[in-house]
Amino acid sequence: MSQSARRTVIKAHTRSYDDPVVLRAGDRVQITKRDVWDDRHVWLWCIADTGKQGWVPETYLEHDGERGTCLRAYSAWELTVAAGDAVAVLDEESGWCWVEAESGELGWIPASCLESSAR
Repeated sequence: MSQSARRTVIKAHTRSYDDPVVLRAGDRVQITKRDVWDDRHVWLWCIADTGKQGWVPETYLEHDGERGTCLRAYSAWELTVAAGDAVAVLDEESGWCWVEAESGELGWIPASCLESSAR
């Protein structure tokens, strides 16, 4: 696990979906819902050609109405974590953090589940 961005989980999180959407750059999706996370981050509910569905940050898509194209690789895989767990934050996007657990498992957790980073 990366040591440079190590943070501690302060609030448990349980993953929402067991088989989430995974996209490659250029994949087309159908957009069926829009939601605002933390009153500022737009997430879109997308259905891939594979039939898998999930929330995708709007910033990862180029879209016009109900269809969109993924601009970069994306997995909606979330991690289940407990308070006190240590994780390495590898990316932050739209109120969520892509983290690596001590076990080596990767996934998203809400940024609000982590101690504040020193800035």
